[in-house]
Amino acid sequence: MNPLDFIDPCLLKDEPEDPRYVDSPFRKLKKLHAKQKGSRYEKISEQVLVGLGKTVLPPTNTDHDRIVDNVKVEIKGSTLNKNSDNFSFLQIRPDQDYDVMYFCMFYPYKFVIMSMTKDIIIQNIENGNFSKQHGGKKAESRTFCYYGNKITLKEIGAVQII
Repeated sequence: MNPLDFIDPCLLKDEPEDPRYVDSPFRKLKKLHAKQKGSRYEKISEQVLVGLGKTVLPPTNTDHDRIVDNVKVEIKGSTLNKNSDNFSFLQIRPDQDYDVMYFCMFYPYKFVIMSMTKDIIIQNIENGNFSKQHGGKKAESRTFCYYGNKITLKEIGAVQII
């Protein structure tokens, strides 16, 4: 007997596409693998920032993504989560060398950047707004995540810059 005969064909079908992004300029971003998405998010954010007159330089180490107007910036990007009005911001590490984190939101037809200082990120970790990403509540990986949008980010101390 062929082992492939045991596999439910439904498990081999493509995931349905998020209809909000069908005609979006960001449609293809939704289909990329995580590492590719992260790189694209950084490059797109850099291009927009430069276009708006910001000085954007390469990082001085791997703990941040860019230097924007002499400030070390870590860039977190995301498209909307499926069936949700929220974005997933992963791999938030408070121990890395950055001053500010940019939360870059690729809505279907608009692009938004919210900025949050590292001090406010640490406050949000301490008060539970950011969740541990790995290993549950007892794990100590010092890696966190946040699920939200421009409204919820503003509520916890982020400032919209674009």
